[in-house]
Amino acid sequence: MAGQRITGRPHQGARSRGPWPVFVLVVLLTLLAACSSDPNQDDPGPGERIAAFIDAWQRLDGDAAADLTTSPAAAAVMLDEVTGDLRPDRLTINAGDVARNGATQATATVTYTWVLPDGTWTYPATWTWKKDRDWELVWSPAVIHPKLGERQTLAARTTPSEPGVLVDRNNNQIVQPVTVYSVVLLPAKTPDIPAAAAALVPVLSPIDPTVTADGIVVGVARAQADAAVATASTSGSAPSSDDAVPPADPSSIGYTVTNLREADFLKVKPQLDAIPGLSFPSQVRNLPPTRDFAKAILAQVDPIAAPLMRGTDGWSVVIVDSTGGVLDTLDDHPAVAGQRVTLTLDSGIQQAAEAAIADQDKPAVMLVMQPATGELLAIAQNAAANAQGTPALTGQYPPGSTFKMVTANAGLERGLIAPGQPTDCPGVFTIGGRAIHNSHDFALGTVDSTVAFARSCNTTFANLATQMPADALPAAAAGFGVGLDFVMQGAVTLTGKVPDADSVVQRAENGFGQGQVLVSPFGAVLMAATAQRGQMPMPTLIRGTTTAVDRPAPARSAQAVQGLQTYMRAVVTEGTGAGLEPFGDVYAKTGTAEFTGDDGATHAHAWTVGYLGDLAFAALIVGGENSIATNAVVARLLAAVTH
Repeated sequence: MAGQRITGRPHQGARSRGPWPVFVLVVLLTLLAACSSDPNQDDPGPGERIAAFIDAWQRLDGDAAADLTTSPAAAAVMLDEVTGDLRPDRLTINAGDVARNGATQATATVTYTWVLPDGTWTYPATWTWKKDRDWELVWSPAVIHPKLGERQTLAARTTPSEPGVLVDRNNNQIVQPVTVYSVVLLPAKTPDIPAAAAALVPVLSPIDPTVTADGIVVGVARAQADAAVATASTSGSAPSSDDAVPPADPSSIGYTVTNLREADFLKVKPQLDAIPGLSFPSQVRNLPPTRDFAKAILAQVDPIAAPLMRGTDGWSVVIVDSTGGVLDTLDDHPAVAGQRVTLTLDSGIQQAAEAAIADQDKPAVMLVMQPATGELLAIAQNAAANAQGTPALTGQYPPGSTFKMVTANAGLERGLIAPGQPTDCPGVFTIGGRAIHNSHDFALGTVDSTVAFARSCNTTFANLATQMPADALPAAAAGFGVGLDFVMQGAVTLTGKVPDADSVVQRAENGFGQGQVLVSPFGAVLMAATAQRGQMPMPTLIRGTTTAVDRPAPARSAQAVQGLQTYMRAVVTEGTGAGLEPFGDVYAKTGTAEFTGDDGATHAHAWTVGYLGDLAFAALIVGGENSIATNAVVARLLAAVTH
């Protein structure tokens, strides 16, 4: 029928023209795409988050680093705790490979480098990252270290090293703990300061010669003035905080008169107790055997010895539990003890040398060397010499007749003199208008050259020097080490100067140690040691070190060695060193070297150099006037070391 609407279900097998077939096709295509594409190609992984975590923790910002983990609160606590316990100077974390374990998980290898106060600690670790909305570090204590567990932390421990020691050649410790008492004068408790000062001097000056009554009075006045300035500066305005320094208590102001070792303090304590206004605080200090023991030398040795004796502290990194108990040691560096530094000094000989010159009011020095090794056994200076620095090692003085050892050596090498060979010893020798005199113009006439040396004939050796070339004495002196430049570990040294002498007058004056020749006491003991050994030994002060020299010492011939030894023995048996004969087979040369003093008058330095067995010595008293004085101090030394 025309216009009629037909309704009902479509015929089976007929095609639908609705939307469903299109929808199904889209779903299928999507699933196929999902199955065939890389699940990670649109996700760069945790790289940026790893970098952010590393950056935050390297800045030691635990909170910022913790925010990138799965447990921010727990991570922040442990990161801060570990950082606080390790006290790092710097933390570096280097990221390694990142491996993807599916779409939402990855592992990263890293290397930790902790720069700790005592050393550097490095180790690897593995981090696990997972992705929810963003990548997060899966938190556990193993993030910090693979062995770290819950309720544990890392800690750095320091193990102090044993300090080294400074010892002498006989293994005697040079510096040891000593109780020292300070003698302090309290002005507020002293009724009469000048009277107290006057009473202190006779008690303290025998121990410390620098203590004087005027020095005490001036020192007390200065201490009071300093305290007054301090009080005025702190009382001018109201304190601004609890840390403000209060004005000084007048009763506490004190002046330290001197410091005494316990043994010295106990000897004078009864006298000190009788003087009102004194107090005696004490402390333990590391000190040498005596107040002035090798005083100037130890000051030079210390910069070399101290670093060697310091040692290296040990350190470790450990895992500790909540009670502080150590569970595991992750890195361990044992302490290294300080070295034993051995000086070549012999404490007994050093103290004997110091005692021998202690009573001299003029600068006096004495050196002792072992010729076989060149090791210095003693470098002694009295108080007056100590006030000048190290004249024993660097002072340069005219050597006087001790230089006849060099002149004789040059003549022996050339056959101009020899033991048993006659020579002239007039009272006066004149050359080029210059008159050279013997002491008090004594004259021996024609004698064995051995006698001329033993009696110290200036005229003989002045004349001998004129018979040799201008460079003869400098070359001979170099054979004894004089004029050479040594770099010896532990002390600065100078040996002396022996210039070429172009005029015969200068050669004559240099020949008996006056002219332009200068020698240090160090150079003099090297001369004595060379005379004993035959060839110059290399000087040493610290065992295990090497001394350098600017040029080698010229060799000496056997005839020169034997001839000089014969001459030096005669000085003791029949010459100017006769006072040393009781001490055995002593060889020596004395000297009196004139100079013009500050008063314009002529004075003289006193010298005695020589050797006994394997012990060479040199003594100088500046302005000592006559070698009788140096013979006496050498005799004291030999009496002490040969008893």
